[in-house]
Amino acid sequence: MEDSQEIRLIDLAKNGDRDAISRLVTRYEREIFYFIYRMTRDVEDAKDLTQEVFIKVFRKLGGFKGNSSFRTWLYRIATNHTLNFLSRGPQLGMKAPLSALSDPSPSVSETMEKNERSGHVARAVHRLPRQQKAIVILRAYEGLTYREIAEVLGCSVGNCKAAYHNAVIKLREILKNEPLM
Repeated sequence: MEDSQEIRLIDLAKNGDRDAISRLVTRYEREIFYFIYRMTRDVEDAKDLTQEVFIKVFRKLGGFKGNSSFRTWLYRIATNHTLNFLSRGPQLGMKAPLSALSDPSPSVSETMEKNERSGHVARAVHRLPRQQKAIVILRAYEGLTYREIAEVLGCSVGNCKAAYHNAVIKLREILKNEPLM
């Protein structure tokens, strides 16, 4: 992407242009994900942190003055956010290697275990507040984009993403406190 094109996208994004925001996310999302993955060595943490970074970036975009490149500014936010996350100490849960992104044919026992976990997660989702439950189901089960979910629920994309993030945190609490049956 040329510098003038990126400057134009940033200006449009500052004015709320969803297409410009989407194009900026598309441009940098993978790069930021792999950066955060390298810092955390955990796929799920990297996914969550990447999402959080982009929420933070677009909330603070009005403050971007262009004193550095957008990419540098983005990396600064990603670095600070990831370091803050890591400073909270060891995270609970299983650490998933990057190879976990691929799903080779599972054995019968793996399939049964996965189905059992799915039921456990579905019960936890059911316990979420209505708005959070709707967002999780629309996103995780139905595969809708944040833009589509925002249209469905009549809220902004940023609020939708924040609500999804908060729902994931709540789900982790529920799942941590209730052992798999």
